Amino acid sequence: MTNQMIVHYTYDPESDVLEVYFGAKRPAWTIELTGNIMLSIDRQTGHAVALSFLDFTELARPTPFGPQSFPLTGLADLPLTERSLVIKVVTSPPVNEWLDVSAVQRLPDSPLAVTHLEKSPLDLLNLTPVAA
Repeated sequence: MTNQMIVHYTYDPESDVLEVYFGAKRPAWTIELTGNIMLSIDRQTGHAVALSFLDFTELARPTPFGPQSFPLTGLADLPLTERSLVIKVVTSPPVNEWLDVSAVQRLPDSPLAVTHLEKSPLDLLNLTPVAA
């Protein structure tokens, strides 16, 4: 039998904030991945506790070229071990079911990590992004 994590979410249309909780709420370290996306991690287990999306419909708004991508600027000031933990968490389930992370090669030795929302959160909430 597989252990499936129960995901809880709340969306406040007035503030346009989506909160996603992976399992039970518990103490966590929260990092600002972008100005509008926060990730909470249980440092002891190395697992995601929650994701928070500010201005959610703006984050999910498509462009003529596809989904908007946002630089993971919050990684820049982290020590290497913490940065590695965050990258592992954002590229693993359940977070990678909400965020798709990729890299933009700016210089040969300096990739820039970016993310965009997966389509599924919009479908889940039955929201339609506002056209630009």
